[in-house]
Amino acid sequence: MGDLAADYIVVGGGLTGCPIASRLSKSDKKPEVILFEAGPDASSNPAVAGFLSGLSLLGGELDYAYPSEPVSDTANRVHHLNAGKVLGGGSVLNFGGWLRADAADYDQWAEVAGDKRWSYEGIKPWLIKTERYNDAQADGQHGLDGPMNVTAVSAAESGARKYPLRGTVKQAWAELGVLHNLDKEGGSTTGLSEMYENSRNGLRQPSNMAYPLDNAKVFTNTLVHRVTFDGTKATGVELADGRKITARKEVILSAGSYRTPQVLMLSGIGPSATLAKYGIPIVHDSPQVGHNLHDHFAMYLAFRLRDPSLGYALGSAGFQKPEFLNGFPWDWVASLPLPEDIITRNKAGEALKKRNFYEIITAYVPPGIPGIPVDGTHIATSTMLLLPTSRGTVSIRSSSPNDPPRIQPSYFSTPIDRDALIHATRQTVKVLTATEAMKPIVEGESPPSGNGLDGLKPLSADASDELIEERIRLTGTQHHHSGGTASMGTVVDGEGKVLGVQGLRVGDASIIPVPLGGHPQSTLYAVAEQLADMIIREF
Repeated sequence: MGDLAADYIVVGGGLTGCPIASRLSKSDKKPEVILFEAGPDASSNPAVAGFLSGLSLLGGELDYAYPSEPVSDTANRVHHLNAGKVLGGGSVLNFGGWLRADAADYDQWAEVAGDKRWSYEGIKPWLIKTERYNDAQADGQHGLDGPMNVTAVSAAESGARKYPLRGTVKQAWAELGVLHNLDKEGGSTTGLSEMYENSRNGLRQPSNMAYPLDNAKVFTNTLVHRVTFDGTKATGVELADGRKITARKEVILSAGSYRTPQVLMLSGIGPSATLAKYGIPIVHDSPQVGHNLHDHFAMYLAFRLRDPSLGYALGSAGFQKPEFLNGFPWDWVASLPLPEDIITRNKAGEALKKRNFYEIITAYVPPGIPGIPVDGTHIATSTMLLLPTSRGTVSIRSSSPNDPPRIQPSYFSTPIDRDALIHATRQTVKVLTATEAMKPIVEGESPPSGNGLDGLKPLSADASDELIEERIRLTGTQHHHSGGTASMGTVVDGEGKVLGVQGLRVGDASIIPVPLGGHPQSTLYAVAEQLADMIIREF
């Protein structure tokens, strides 16, 4: 690389790093941009193109799959945390769901950060800018000419991807009083919504493809060790092999919620005791770096079909319509608040009564549930906490960039998270097994088995709280929607600038100070768009 230099160095070519590098390098001001990605460019890998084929990439060479520390509230299990080690990052590994957070979630973010640009009205123009919505009902709430093609599952494949149980599941939710929220008035996501995906003709849209990088210098398979400083002014980066690259204007960290705090600490920005422990010179004592880790903790459940020959699930001979396979087989998403008694019992405050605390998705395949075959005999659900109050930490194991970060997610560690997920799991079982619409379809819940899970009792709508809680502790898992480890208001300001130093910014989920509902990629692309605009204005 010689004496390589640029105006901006972007560290991490993932979901946000690629859009930021693309927007900067293609702006009228034409700054020079270098993008470093630790993983390869896997564009030629055929598994990357599709969503179902992409599931085979999880845990493979394109996935860091960081092992967590044992989590005491999940039976001391070690969780494997997916994170893309590839150009495009998580956009190469995710399931493609495109769901915004509720307006109230963005407004809480803005309140915590003290910056209205991250409120619903503040971020809305950037949400719109990312989208190319294929929906006549977009009516000014969604974009029509952005880089990301966004389609409702039922509208995909010219309307041919309507799954057989679509109407039945919708009717089951209506029996519980949960109705289709078509209008999303005021940005509300409460109720039943259809799943949207950022797919184009059934194919994945990785960030590095949707946001062209031809004007940036892109280096893959290149690990960054740390940010270099002159005093408290960032001057560039040092690579893992010792080479140093100069940034004339700024370094932008977009390495993700696990790697970004690690790079900050390796660079001398973090809790002083941690830096001293590993002999890292302190540039700025920032105690909250690596703290406030949040993620959507969830439960997968499998439900046994009475007559698998009817073709309701993937693996059945009757579920062979080609269009059904052009994406993950799902359709409805219920986003719901907690009952008032749980709010009151946990003294959670009036404001939470109207917030969506959990989400339930129906899928026509059991996604890797131990012991449950993908042979058309089962459908499945994901039951997920949208606003978890449990918080974890990310730290370092050494002063080497080659060692993985030390991650303690502390899932399921607060009383309200426990009460909420028990309630949400019960609602899930109820809608799938105890409604008039679904009782003729579903025989019952099938517990996972193997891997120490043999002997679990099936869950029913009247199962005890203790039985449900035990299942959650033994099988609950994260949805890989992590954030908060370089939070806005404590580690960075409202423009992503790292507090206490100059010339360094963070541009990924690390900066989001509170959990958000929905699925994060739709929000993260908007984060990248707004931050890129802020940076360009300063050039």
